[in-house]
Amino acid sequence: MKPYHVPVMVTECIEFLHLKNGGIYVDATLGGGGHSKAMLEANPTISLFGLDQDIEAIEQATIVLEPWADQVCIIQNNFTALRTELAMRKIKGIDGILFDLGVSSHQIDQVSRGFSFEGDAELDMRMDQESELNAFKIVNEMEMYDLAKIIKDFGEELYAKRIAKAIVEARATAEIKSTKQLAAIVESCVKFGKESVKSKARVFQAIRIHVNSELDVLQSALADSINILNPGGRIVVMSYHSLEDRIVKQAFKTASTGCDCPPQAPMCFCNKVPILKSLTRRPILASDSEIENNSRSRSAKLRAAEKIPVEEK
Repeated sequence: MKPYHVPVMVTECIEFLHLKNGGIYVDATLGGGGHSKAMLEANPTISLFGLDQDIEAIEQATIVLEPWADQVCIIQNNFTALRTELAMRKIKGIDGILFDLGVSSHQIDQVSRGFSFEGDAELDMRMDQESELNAFKIVNEMEMYDLAKIIKDFGEELYAKRIAKAIVEARATAEIKSTKQLAAIVESCVKFGKESVKSKARVFQAIRIHVNSELDVLQSALADSINILNPGGRIVVMSYHSLEDRIVKQAFKTASTGCDCPPQAPMCFCNKVPILKSLTRRPILASDSEIENNSRSRSAKLRAAEKIPVEEK
């Protein structure tokens, strides 16, 4: 039986989280519970809060984490609400948080969810299946200019305008209802073998990101996470494409630097001090052996940082 989801860089995540006895930790992207299970096995004394907006992931994680039920609180919500959810449970500070971004292997493999161009399913791509916005609405209702912008900005696709135009022309005849139909439209615009496959991947990625507001919620969630970390607490983030990694890198850089005053200012007026210390000068990549066993890990980039204790600022 195929596993629900194979967690990426588990050993590295545990190492950088540096789990302390009795600490409070958050798995902001719970998924099937793989990373959380590894955390609890590494240190059974911790308390753990896990968030996910996908009900199927919640159900799977509940089964996986049942042996630690007294130490685990599973919350069905997007990680953008983590600060509110923790406050409701009277948690003011945490000792570590993990983000494993993007779509899970289970969501991709489940053809009916519409995340992949390799199967044939209704256009959906919602991580939260109760959300009103889905891929069908974007593909069939969005103006051509806006559609091209999404494909260019979120997919970094060279032929964004051409593909958007083809989508609008196709839907004028009949609604585009399936992943197979959308993939065929992209193929009609980019007919260069491997380039066609890459373009399909970029278009599907772009639409998925927009459906789930992935980049917007990531920026706010990172800021909240850094703020609620206890001194010495750590944040570990795994991203899977350049747009995510860029946001993580900038968030860490902003929190790791001091004065923001213009160079010509005679003295510092902002009084900004660094609150974070990066633990990874460059992103950590999966090992060759892990990539061989789990192809999803090939694109993973791990960054980690630590909250600076007051006396070190």
